[in-house]
Parts: sequence; C-alpha cells; structure tokens
Amino acid sequence: MYHRIFQLVGRYLVLVLGVVLINFFLPRMLPGDPLDFSTGDGLDTAVPITASARTQLAAYYHLDDPTLTQLRSYLVDLFVGDLGLSISRSVPVADLILARLPWTLALLLVSLVFSAGMGTVVGMVAGWTPGKRRDRLLVSISGMLAAIPEFLIAMSLLLAGAVGLKWFPLYGGETVFTDTGRGASYSIRQALDIAWHLILPAATLALAGVSAFILVTRDATAGLQNEPWLIAARAKGLSERQIALRHALPNVAPHLITFFGLRLGGVLSGAIVVERVFSVPGLGLLGFQAIGARDYPVLQALFLLSGLGVLLAAFLVELTYLCIGSAGRSRR
Repeated sequence: MYHRIFQLVGRYLVLVLGVVLINFFLPRMLPGDPLDFSTGDGLDTAVPITASARTQLAAYYHLDDPTLTQLRSYLVDLFVGDLGLSISRSVPVADLILARLPWTLALLLVSLVFSAGMGTVVGMVAGWTPGKRRDRLLVSISGMLAAIPEFLIAMSLLLAGAVGLKWFPLYGGETVFTDTGRGASYSIRQALDIAWHLILPAATLALAGVSAFILVTRDATAGLQNEPWLIAARAKGLSERQIALRHALPNVAPHLITFFGLRLGGVLSGAIVVERVFSVPGLGLLGFQAIGARDYPVLQALFLLSGLGVLLAAFLVELTYLCIGSAGRSRR
C-alpha cells in the first residue's frame, strides 16, 4: 500500500510542477502591458504613471528581464511563500486572497452541498426505474437545466427575487453603513445578513450544478438494478426505501465522492460569473477585476490556487479509494 501511496504522491508532484509552469506562462500570453493598469472594473481609463515609477515597477516585477529570469524569480518567491504585490492595488496578493477566500468558500460549499444532496435524491429516483416515464421526465428536465448558462440563471433569480419580490438584496455580500455594534448578538446579526446576501448566488450555483449530480447518480443507480444482491434484498421483503438507503446508496457513493471532489476543486472557475453578477467580494470577482487590470501577480496566485485546489481534491479522492481498497483486501 505504501508503495502505491508513494507513486500517487510522485505523480501529483509532477502535476503540481506542470500547474506552476502553466500558471507562470498563461498571464503573460494576455495582450497589453500590465503596467498600463486600471482598477479592473472596466469603467475607467488606464491610470497614468511617471517614467521613473514605471521603471521601478518593471524592475520590481522583473518585467524587463528575459522570460527564464522571470521564471526563476517567480519560483524562488513561490518557494518562500511570497506571492508578490498587486500591480493595480499595491497591496500584498496574499492579503487580497485571504480577505476574499472565505466568501468564495462559503458560497461554493453551501451550493455544492445543496446540489449534491438534491442531485443524489432526484438521480436515485430517476435511476430506480430506468426507461420509465418518471426517468425520462427527470432526465429531460436536468438536461434542459444543464443547458442554461450560469449568468442567465443568476439574472433570472436576481430579477425575480430582488427586483420583483424584493425579498433579497440586489448586490454585495453584506449590508453597508450599518451599526457595527458589539458582542455575540452583533455576530449573529452579521452572520444572518451575510447569509441573506448569499442566498441568490448560492442558489444560482446549486441550480447550475445539480443536473450533473442528477445524471451521475441516475446512471450509477440504473446500473445496479440487475445486481443479484438487489434481487435478493427484494426477495427478503425489504421495502424499496430500505433497499435504496441500505444497499444502493453505498454502491453509488464512490461515484458521488469522485464528482463532489472534482467540483470542490473548482474554487475559482465556478464563481467568476456569479460573483460578478451579484457583486460578491470573493475570489471570482477579484479574478475578473485582475483580468481587466492585467494584474500578473493576482492572476498567477488565483490560477495557482484554482489548479492546486483541483489537484488536491483529486488526490484526496484517489487516496480515499486506495485506503478503501486496501482495507477491503485486508478483510479477505
């Protein structure tokens, strides 16, 4: 088992190196000069800087050096945990990420848990009677839902919930210009206010991702219908609900764990559109602004975080399978 774990770790270390290299070269493929920067929101013109300031910034970020020299400096800084300073904001990139990361994690975790739970239930209901009318109806609905872009779901929920019914705020992650207060009661009110602001963004991501969970669960459940143990369980007189929960769900769980892990790794990709529409101050909005500002350090840090998140999730899933397989062999 330990030999397989070492092989797994070695394979993922090679992948990490590939992600780091892609992360370095990808922002440099963008057109334009990163020193002709703006605030990144697309509403203003480039901020003029003096020639001496431009020279100092170019020297600090090694922009005038050969590409290999820039790569060496980047790897050295990355090894010591220095992500550099944001070009457009003049603050440490690590501080920007730490300030925005909780918003994105809260948004994605809530939406993933909801979409995974709802997708598992609906997928098992559809796959329990494959080919029947209920199965065809649920698969058709999930397929149509998967075809709707995230921004269209976001705009629909925004128009219905915030503009039409006025139940939810139009934008932002929390109410501004409120009495800060002190104590536990303020913390509770602040948490409820943040949850109120994140309902529509989380619902958007959940609706956009639930169809994938439905289809994965449906296919896995439909493939179990002719298994001998399922026929034996029915012959024992167990109800369909007991069979589904006690026997079918444990066999479907590995597929769901794999897909959940891969979805969990996409911290940045799934949040850019939604956070932009709802103005949630997370990593997605930060990435959108950094692209508009051609902010190399912020883009590199966000791309690296997203890539390493996917690799970490995939590594944990494979490690879990390896441990489960080893435990199963030891029992025999």
